Amino acid sequence: MPHKTGDEILAYCGSCKMDLRATIVAMSGASIARVMCKTCKKERGYRSPKGAAEPGKAPGAASRPRAPREEREVKTVSVFVEWERMMNEHKAAARVPYTVQAALKLNDIIQHPAFGEGYVMKLHHPNKAEVLFRDDIKMLLHSKV
Repeated sequence: MPHKTGDEILAYCGSCKMDLRATIVAMSGASIARVMCKTCKKERGYRSPKGAAEPGKAPGAASRPRAPREEREVKTVSVFVEWERMMNEHKAAARVPYTVQAALKLNDIIQHPAFGEGYVMKLHHPNKAEVLFRDDIKMLLHSKV
């Protein structure tokens, strides 16, 4: 599905230092040129999400040499598509009811009272978790005593 100006995508924000929702503000042919982060509202050149690994490839694995800039194809993953993929991969996993006191683990599927089902993508020391929900990525507190 080709993207167009105004579409929401998942992109890496250099200011926020994480993969977040962004709005496409400029295209260069069929590829995304500039985006605006929905969190910090800064406009910048598009950078693909760091957390989205190619299927069948381990993160950080050596890759083939890069193609010249004009030959490269930009791959984007929407928040909803990534959330849907994670929910399908973890259908049988037990849903952990979210509370601030609950101790979350990497790859947990949580049930949040306001945001619904979410996938724990990253843990930030000591008590924060980056959680992928259907419409957004949220930073949640956990293990709070």
